[in-house]
Amino acid sequence: MSRALRWLILFAFTGCIVAQNPFTLSEKDEIELGRLASAEIEKDVLLLENPAVVKYVDDLGQSLVKSSTRKGIAYTFKVVDTPEINAFALPGGFIYVNRGLIEAAQTEDELAGVLAHEIGHVVARHGADQAVRAGMVQTGLGALGGLLGRGSSSSISKMAAEMVATGVFMKFSRQAEREADRLGARMMYDAGMQPRGMVSFFEMLAGLQKNQPNAVQKFFSSHPSPAERSDNVSALVSGFPSGANLVADTPAFRETKTRLASLPRPEVEAAKAAAAIAAAAQPPAEPAPDVRARNMIRARDIAARFAPVFHQALGPAPRFDYITNFDFDGDWRGDNNWNNAANARYPLKAYVYYAVFETRTHFFIHYAAFHPRDYKGGEKRGALLSEAMRAGVALGGQYDPTGRADEAVMAHENDLEGALVVAEKDGEDYTKARLLLVETLAHNNYLKYTPPGSSLPGEALMVEGVRPRLFVEPKGHGIESWKDSPEQHKMAEKGFVIYIFAAAAEDPEAKPGQAVGYELVPTYETFWPRARSGKNETYGLEHDYGILSARFTEGAEDTLRHVRLGVMGSALNGAVGAANMSRPPWGWFDGQDRGRPLGEWFLQPAETIRRRWKLPESFSTAYAYHPFLGQFR
Repeated sequence: MSRALRWLILFAFTGCIVAQNPFTLSEKDEIELGRLASAEIEKDVLLLENPAVVKYVDDLGQSLVKSSTRKGIAYTFKVVDTPEINAFALPGGFIYVNRGLIEAAQTEDELAGVLAHEIGHVVARHGADQAVRAGMVQTGLGALGGLLGRGSSSSISKMAAEMVATGVFMKFSRQAEREADRLGARMMYDAGMQPRGMVSFFEMLAGLQKNQPNAVQKFFSSHPSPAERSDNVSALVSGFPSGANLVADTPAFRETKTRLASLPRPEVEAAKAAAAIAAAAQPPAEPAPDVRARNMIRARDIAARFAPVFHQALGPAPRFDYITNFDFDGDWRGDNNWNNAANARYPLKAYVYYAVFETRTHFFIHYAAFHPRDYKGGEKRGALLSEAMRAGVALGGQYDPTGRADEAVMAHENDLEGALVVAEKDGEDYTKARLLLVETLAHNNYLKYTPPGSSLPGEALMVEGVRPRLFVEPKGHGIESWKDSPEQHKMAEKGFVIYIFAAAAEDPEAKPGQAVGYELVPTYETFWPRARSGKNETYGLEHDYGILSARFTEGAEDTLRHVRLGVMGSALNGAVGAANMSRPPWGWFDGQDRGRPLGEWFLQPAETIRRRWKLPESFSTAYAYHPFLGQFR
């Protein structure tokens, strides 16, 4: 069973348990959850840092907090530098308001109404309740309460990241919204502010929804329609005692609006920068034939030096666990590989795809192992179940809270999983380079490993010299390190095929019980050219990769260049089971970090590894060799 499927089953199970046995977070845990979620959100948003504007919003928010019924926690108010009209609150008092909302408000009481509403969510603990209702925190099932008290920070951060990614805190129930409006209106009145500002703000939004729907799209995706809320708040306010001297506007608000108007607009600057990049971008350069040939020879030698030993576990249908080439059947069609793999007249000889990249300091070698079938769940049952699940997702996908239901499939045609080997250079002689680290791909999850003697924080990796020893699971073919463990041996129902690089493609059926030699095949000359034309007989999906910006070596200097890739094939053409589920290396992604650009692990390996492993600037990201972006030695 894949990790995604296990996660979805756990999600459904915990959701049922929560409904039967509600669990409430402690205040301490709620605040910690909000802090971690805040850190995740701030990875992807640009905060406005003008001290005067930030202080004004914080002062206004704190004045409302003083009139709330939950004053015992610390509230923080931050301004997101975006023109979109929106605001949101996280558990524990972390509140964000967009610059565009401040600019849209006509008077201070309108802005205060929004802040009071978001404070109301915190007062009523709607964010914490939402996390519980979503089934992501649960007593007895890895409860956040227990994790926060004793667990690892990385596990808690991943949980918070998943909640942010799935929008747990971005949309509350209609009942919660009504309660936040009620609390907010009362808060404004008790703070001496005109609560009818909430009503006038709703009316302004209703007008924008008709005339400028894009301006309020995100607001209405996370908040109910303003008409009902306007009526409810009007009725509520009419019941407040009359005669109070309520403030509707202040000079401080008008000064803040004036100050905002004078500040640079990131979206305008970004548009200018994007236009300049687009004008300068060029497609990948084509080298002279002799330069290309010389580089390809050197790249193959480097790939051969670090070529992994693959311990391929065999499941109930060993033939479908053999590592081979995509065109084993003599064509480049992806939608006949499932059936042709069962035909004994097509030998499944051993090939492994490779791609080499080089910076000033390191080599990056991608290896990809292809199987014609991913037969999780069984050869026939798995494919049928996958198609049933796919139909179910098509009908009910709007109810999938993770956005990952399409990955939780039991079988599909074609399967391409891989590994990235990083080696530290010692001068220009690649034979002196040492193995630094390895990452593997297992069902859209990247796993991190380090060889003996490393000071880096990866899991232990067995090696033969500088060659990593890797385990390939049966049926689903996820790749991880070889541990020689009882668990790995148990998975190998029919034993193992040990694949070693031999500069020759051998047939495992001709060498039963023996090591099988594999040949290396350049990804650059096989999968890549076919992807450049988008959808075709090889590729069932395409993706617009736009423009990639990277640094390249030019003598002693590094130069930033912009390379236009555009639309390319991004998933192999497969018809059996879940359609088009197998991806080429530039279609790979990290299921734990879906916000990252598609395929960056392959297309920008140096930048990705430095970020993921938190390596110093001495770890160069300037490419001396990157054929996919047109850089040759």
